[in-house]
Amino acid sequence: MEQTIDTRAFAPLVETCRAHGISRTIAFELAASGKLDTFCIGRRRFVRIASLHSLPDRLAAESSKAAA
Repeated sequence: MEQTIDTRAFAPLVETCRAHGISRTIAFELAASGKLDTFCIGRRRFVRIASLHSLPDRLAAESSKAAA
């Protein structure tokens, strides 16, 4: 079976976060707090994939600053 690489710049927020183990509630909390870069097209909210992939590093850096 061939493996495809996803090269999308953005994807639907809820479905994409769910695929990464993030619940719908937490996804919207992260978006509201500005920790995820999102935007709307009509009524649908989309997340920038790069923002989602860099989230663990940004959260770790934020928590290390808070601990210092």
